[in-house]
Amino acid sequence: MSQLPEQEEVSRIILEGLRDKLFLDGVTVDTNLVEPGLIDSAGFIRLFIVLEEEFDIEVTAHDLSLDRFQTVRSISEFVIAKRRRTVASESSVDAGRA
Repeated sequence: MSQLPEQEEVSRIILEGLRDKLFLDGVTVDTNLVEPGLIDSAGFIRLFIVLEEEFDIEVTAHDLSLDRFQTVRSISEFVIAKRRRTVASESSVDAGRA
């Protein structure tokens, strides 16, 4: 899967989560979620839960950076990178067992 279709699919899922779980309509991939206060701290926790459930990743304290969660585009880039690191880690663990 190339980067663009993957990013579009991840962004679509994130936008659905923002709409369905955080009740944010009219958000685009480039809408600033932080500056205008569209998402408060409780909203970010709900967003992290959506990301963990939808993409089978773990959002850790190390991951928490406003830059990563400023827009749907930056969130999708974070998710894709996190998934790749998770797959790479699992592959190296599996290789070690062989």
